[in-house]
Amino acid sequence: MMTLNQFLARFDTATLQRSISYVSKIDLKSLEMYQDRQNVVVEARIMGSYRYDTTLIYSPLKQSIIDTDCSCPVGYNCKHAAALARYFYDRQNLGQINSNQPEQNSQQKAHHTAKVWLDQFKQQLAQVKTETQSQHQLIYVFQPKHHTQQLQIAIYKVRRNKDGQIRDTTPYVSYDNVLNERLKVSAEEKKIFSHLYFFAKLNFPNAHYYPPTWDISGIYQEQLKTAIQSGSCYALDAKNLALNWTDDSYQLEFNWKVHPQNKTEKLTAQFFNTDNQLISTEHSEQIYIIHSHPLSYLDTLNNQVGVLESSYSSEMIAELMDMPQMPVEILAEFKQLIQPYAAFDDLPQAQSVLNIPTLTGKPTPILKFGYFSQYDRLGQMHHYAMAEIEFEYAAGRIQKGAPDQYFIAQINEQTVRQQRDIALEKEAIDTLKQTIPSLKWLTQIAKSKRPAFDDTTENSIICADPNVWINQLIPENKIALLGWQVEHHQASLFNLNATHNLQLSLNESEQKQDWFNVGATIQDSQGQTYNLIELLGYVIQSNPNLLEDQYIEQLKEDEFFLVSIAENEIQLALSIKDIKPILSYLKEILRHPQSNAIDQYDAAQLLDLEHHLGMPWHSNERLKTFAHKLQTSYQQQIATPQGFQGELRHYQQQGLAWLQFLRETEHGGILADDMGLGKTAQTLAHLLLEKQAGRLEQHPALIIAPTSLMHNWRKEAEKFTPELKVLVLQGHDRQTYFDQIHDVDIILSTYPLLARDEDFFLAHQYHMLILDEAQNIKNPRAKAAQVVRQINAKHRLCLTGTPMENHLGELWSLFHFLMPGFLYSQDVFNKSYRKPIEKNADLSIKNKLISRIKPFMLRRLKTEVAKELPEKTTIEVNIDMNEQQSKLYEAVRATMQKNIRELIAAKGFGRSQIQILSALLKLRQVCCHPTLLQLDDVKNQNIESAKLDHLLQMVQDMVEEGRKILIFSQFTSMLQLIENNLKTLNISTVKLTGQTKKRDEVITAFQTGDIPVFLISLKSGGVGLNLTAADTVIHYDPWWNPAAEDQASDRAWRIGQKKPVFVYKLITNQSIEEKILALQKNKANLTQSILSIDHENEVKLSEDDVMSLLD
Repeated sequence: MMTLNQFLARFDTATLQRSISYVSKIDLKSLEMYQDRQNVVVEARIMGSYRYDTTLIYSPLKQSIIDTDCSCPVGYNCKHAAALARYFYDRQNLGQINSNQPEQNSQQKAHHTAKVWLDQFKQQLAQVKTETQSQHQLIYVFQPKHHTQQLQIAIYKVRRNKDGQIRDTTPYVSYDNVLNERLKVSAEEKKIFSHLYFFAKLNFPNAHYYPPTWDISGIYQEQLKTAIQSGSCYALDAKNLALNWTDDSYQLEFNWKVHPQNKTEKLTAQFFNTDNQLISTEHSEQIYIIHSHPLSYLDTLNNQVGVLESSYSSEMIAELMDMPQMPVEILAEFKQLIQPYAAFDDLPQAQSVLNIPTLTGKPTPILKFGYFSQYDRLGQMHHYAMAEIEFEYAAGRIQKGAPDQYFIAQINEQTVRQQRDIALEKEAIDTLKQTIPSLKWLTQIAKSKRPAFDDTTENSIICADPNVWINQLIPENKIALLGWQVEHHQASLFNLNATHNLQLSLNESEQKQDWFNVGATIQDSQGQTYNLIELLGYVIQSNPNLLEDQYIEQLKEDEFFLVSIAENEIQLALSIKDIKPILSYLKEILRHPQSNAIDQYDAAQLLDLEHHLGMPWHSNERLKTFAHKLQTSYQQQIATPQGFQGELRHYQQQGLAWLQFLRETEHGGILADDMGLGKTAQTLAHLLLEKQAGRLEQHPALIIAPTSLMHNWRKEAEKFTPELKVLVLQGHDRQTYFDQIHDVDIILSTYPLLARDEDFFLAHQYHMLILDEAQNIKNPRAKAAQVVRQINAKHRLCLTGTPMENHLGELWSLFHFLMPGFLYSQDVFNKSYRKPIEKNADLSIKNKLISRIKPFMLRRLKTEVAKELPEKTTIEVNIDMNEQQSKLYEAVRATMQKNIRELIAAKGFGRSQIQILSALLKLRQVCCHPTLLQLDDVKNQNIESAKLDHLLQMVQDMVEEGRKILIFSQFTSMLQLIENNLKTLNISTVKLTGQTKKRDEVITAFQTGDIPVFLISLKSGGVGLNLTAADTVIHYDPWWNPAAEDQASDRAWRIGQKKPVFVYKLITNQSIEEKILALQKNKANLTQSILSIDHENEVKLSEDDVMSLLD
């Protein structure tokens, strides 16, 4: 049998909601049902703003409503039709209405008819209304309606003979003609008509419809009496004598009449005269009740109308008179129904209900889910879900909210009375509420937030947060353990199947070598296995926030995700505690579940996440071995090789083992140790091991480095690894040494020579290609970067203390040289990593990148490994400009800001870079010294630099203290100004710029001599120098890249330094230099977070950083 939801499917939710209150407004006296071919037609009148005639047509073959019609303004599928459909479903034994079934037997028909009447009677008890109704006309004939005891009035226009007798009659319906006097009648007749017509109109089914007969129920008795006494009213036929009004009153009482053959009884009316004598049955059949106020009777035998006395109201009498034959079980229900009402105390009891047996016993409490699924969304909006409570006894079930102490039922065709045990019912509910303290009755929820039901249903529904129900029902049914029976409709949201045995797998792909398919399975309580990746895909489709870290973090681990496998099936309950790690660490797979293949590097990362996921991976030994090697690449160490002149420190031995790991696994890598930790020594030790293993015999190692470091590499090789044969290809005569390439172990050359000697480098094969200060290829489109990528080398290595100076694209360029494709194409990398990290500060993406590159980039800081290093102190010195310098700075700034804004508006930001950098350069020059602008006006004004004055005073004091000082500037012209001013103070200096020819002599002079000040161009001396004689570093002007400044500072603060190092940064207040410092900190945060194991730092950059420097 279909559910109510299915039966009412043609009506929308709002209509169904409004229809509930109209079920009680169905005029059951007007209800008719009949067969029309293969369909069932149901008609009834329903009271709304007016009385509406409503029809629905039901097809038993299709088991659905196929059409509706209503006289209301909506006309189709309206609330009145929905109410009639509800009544039809609930009350009319829908399962028995089928044209293919045999006809019902007489007992079934009697039961059905009696049940319909009882429902109507319930409505009458619930709402007894006093209505004032009335009606009138020319001559008025009282007639039974459709051969029933109900009376109606037919109105006739009559013609009379000369003696006043009626000659003929014509039905009259032009009622308005009487009122507007088109039909000429006497004033008295018009008055009678008006009285009767007034009450008749109240009962008209439609205000625009003029029926041929009137129902004057509700007319006042005095007006009825006036009409009768006027001589214009007749009984049954106008040929009879006119009716008389009599002062003889009748008394109305009811008694039961038994029909033994049908085993039924019904109430019949009995009339008593003024002498309290019972009027005979034959006479009673000719007495009709007029439903006036108060009641009247029409006695057609005596042709009179008079007062009818009764203890029942007019409406109740009408109901009792309409009582059909009542089977015993319905009679018992009728008795139960009238018991609370004193008006029925004198009503005799039916014989058949006097001996109904009473049953007692313990109830079984039942909690039912899903029977009001049409309101699930409303509940979800307000964070509750409904369950209905019933109690099952031996005789059947009853809703918790039913007000009766017992109920009538049939067992084996015998009618019984089931006595409820209210105390046990309450005890069961109290136990449930103690277990679930947050339970509340539906009636405790605001009416605006809950659906409307009848009182019994409303008082049977209990509510709780959906998650509370879930936690009570799984993984074990705690409610059932309390003795409750839990039932689910097919639409239930809580028909749940707990899951367990979550397993993860990484299986080799059959399509790609060294690729693996990620798999995850889970089983339900019956042992059926499901693809967890697919299940979570369904969950994420409905809630994409599950891929957001912040959202995942807020998930409560004691709750569940619910997944419907198929419509109307039990839902799987996935424990958030089990699923949460998978959401966190497998989100990329979950974003694209259809492409679950990953390469061996990502697979190795997943294996490394076992402790986070809380469960092992099922995979093959080859992947586990590979992952173990990657995981332990940092943890091994190799003793100082035999023949190495010196002793490698502990961390350097680890670095040597890491370099050997790269060679063994045929991977490239970045040795990114902090400046001064001996990257050169570790590399030479690695090459020495390679030579001793015979791997340099056929093909040498090629090292490309900045020109300034050629001398350093040669000296370091002679010092640490004298058995390695080194060939330096530098200078104009370098080509004369090309033929010696096969006789050496190491070839040294420079970045500028890559383009000139490209053909030579590409013509040979190398065992290893090493790039020192590898940030020189940070631009992948630069010529040097293009050439090194083409050089044929079995192994590749990058050495740099700053693998990333400005942005992640530089890191991609290094790995593009080392292992092409490892960080994907540049477009994919920018989309998948660079933009989310730099623009959106996506911490999870950053962590993923860190984990991927971690085995192939080794970075140690001096603060971590070189514990014996003295302290380095960085001090910012803030200097105010003098008045003239400040005015000049503001004039230049305002002019540049105006010019640049106009330029960007005309050409766009991207095409204005040269002019922007030129503007920024001018501001920086004013901060250093106004004369750097090389403007005649400035020279003539002889404007001084407050920063230079401060520097000269600092240097004087420091030299007197015996300190040795490195002064860095990006402007060689500024270094010249400083040198000139120090000479006037008799302070000796040496200088290193791009024009310096004898670098070694200059460096030696400072390191070993008495010269206290070393002036150095940041670009020329920022890398590759060992200046441990210095204990003070001064950065005269800040540079955009903090890593470059740190490298410069570490010329002094490196291994071999015995004294504390002080680093001074001279910053001009209220100038571009302050903003450069802020920009430096952002870049430093990004660099540190990517290059370190620490995952805590986040950064967000924007193009506005550059433009803000002009503000």
